[in-house]
Amino acid sequence: MPSRESSLRNLEKARAKWRPPRPWRSPDESRAIRRYVFLWYTGRGQKPSGRAWARQLGVSHTWLQKLVRKFQADPSEMYREARRCGDPTYAQLTRAREHSRQMRDRGELFGGPRLSRRARGEVL
Repeated sequence: MPSRESSLRNLEKARAKWRPPRPWRSPDESRAIRRYVFLWYTGRGQKPSGRAWARQLGVSHTWLQKLVRKFQADPSEMYREARRCGDPTYAQLTRAREHSRQMRDRGELFGGPRLSRRARGEVL
């Protein structure tokens, strides 16, 4: 059993070396996905379930739910962005995903070249 002092020293070392985790996607892709989720959230009539919409966007349904809770608390920011940018297009999302892929290849995002091929979902 390590002593209290050695545990505190180790904790200090860990705090000194800590750095924030890398994001999963580029800011452009995150913004495009937020716009699509807001469009889904404010849509009328027949629309897919949250899980199905998240699957189509390639995100987790828990992130979609988190965004919806944020929209429920304060939708004004997204209404401003919707007025400024209009509805999102598939071309914008495709460009943003390509930008994310380039950033991932450069190692700027989580899942870059340091991650094994299997963890990235590539076929071996």
